[in-house]
Amino acid sequence: MNITPYIIRSIQNAKTKQITCGLLSELTDDKDFKGMGISHIKIKDSTRKHRHKKLTEIYYVLKGSIDVEIDNKKIEHLKEGQMIMIFPKTTHKAWKTSKEDAELLVVCCPPWSENDEFLTSD
Repeated sequence: MNITPYIIRSIQNAKTKQITCGLLSELTDDKDFKGMGISHIKIKDSTRKHRHKKLTEIYYVLKGSIDVEIDNKKIEHLKEGQMIMIFPKTTHKAWKTSKEDAELLVVCCPPWSENDEFLTSD
């Protein structure tokens, strides 16, 4: 059996669904690689406040700008070309601050799973 040693994906062909963080287009998942998942997220307004038990998330802003609230107090402003790494068990919420929808490349280690996402109260 010959396995290709790389993966090429397009946002246009990705499965899209609404999740806590916004409109998710999964580019890779745990079937591709158990150690990491890559997604495109579109934030039209704001995400719901949540945390993850196991995964670390990296948000890289592709388009627009966002504010990110960390552990109910610290707010970081991110614009195109900037990133934030959010470690497990950190409560966080993001909202767009640009007129246009914010678009993010999100890298999750391990890959994102609904079972690892816990909503917290605002």
